[in-house]
Amino acid sequence: MKCYVEFPCEDIEIISAKIYDFLQKHADITRFGWQFIDCKSVIKHVPELMLFFKKHNLLPRHAAITTIETNEHLPRHIDELPVIAKLNLPVINTKGWINRWYVDNQVVAEYADMTNPIVFNSQIEHSVEKIDPEHLPRIIASFTFHNEPLDLLA
Repeated sequence: MKCYVEFPCEDIEIISAKIYDFLQKHADITRFGWQFIDCKSVIKHVPELMLFFKKHNLLPRHAAITTIETNEHLPRHIDELPVIAKLNLPVINTKGWINRWYVDNQVVAEYADMTNPIVFNSQIEHSVEKIDPEHLPRIIASFTFHNEPLDLLA
């Protein structure tokens, strides 16, 4: 199974901007790490996001964000089961950061600067590491689905 696959989205700039607008009103973006957000509310606020999910036949279950400024805010980890395939979307300041996946303590895959959404295998140890960002904090939105897109990772 692949560590990740890039999942291009032609409306990513609009979606990212609208998610950020939503977060400024409905989340604590000064709190570092992982935090759940109301999935139905964010989709209602960002109709382009629902169109993207519909286009790919994805039925959203949960939504969360990660806000980080240092490597310590999101160290190496494996996400909790039962979800395996998650979708991460860039929100702001993703350039200058790299996602890494590890097997037996060795880097097996990397994705730098997150310009597109990715579907990734959350059961492979992974991290987000600061390289040379111009702006902080880095914020991404993460979604899980009732019908996980596991086929994309095959």
